[in-house]
Amino acid sequence: MSYKNILDRADAFFRSVSDSQSRHLRCGRGCSFCCYGLFEIGSGDIPILAEGLSELHPMRRRMIIRKAVEIVATSKHPNLRECSPIEKREFFERTASTACPNLNDAGECLIYEHRPLVCRTFGLPLRDSDRYLGDVCELNFNDATDEERMSSAWDLQWEDALGPDDQYTIPEAVVLIARMRGWT
Repeated sequence: MSYKNILDRADAFFRSVSDSQSRHLRCGRGCSFCCYGLFEIGSGDIPILAEGLSELHPMRRRMIIRKAVEIVATSKHPNLRECSPIEKREFFERTASTACPNLNDAGECLIYEHRPLVCRTFGLPLRDSDRYLGDVCELNFNDATDEERMSSAWDLQWEDALGPDDQYTIPEAVVLIARMRGWT
């Protein structure tokens, strides 16, 4: 299965949960709760992000790149592929309130159609096959039954496993893409 197929599956699953359990899902246009705090994305997301950035007006792209460069420079961003689990945990704690560089002032993602997999499934509960892992967003599924949570849970087995050499943050990926494309 191609990575684009995985992204399409994630979008379709999210839509189905939104249609069937809208009362438990608070996600919507302008809700950017999940856009704060850096997190890991996979290397498969980098070409998707690159495509999205390339389709933007050059001024918007420069704004996103500028924000990403600033985040990487000011956050003491480690190389996630080489740092220890303790360094990684401390970094994510340190950047827990950092906004995604793709977020505009209105709380909208400027590359929404090209966002990473984790951004497409954030807000849904998570499971690993039949094992329920828990809720991710504190705004969603607060009054849901266990059955509703399980039927709405994104199964991590539907996606590619991230290895240590696959881990990036969105700002780090944006900076990498900008260098590769000669946008800096």
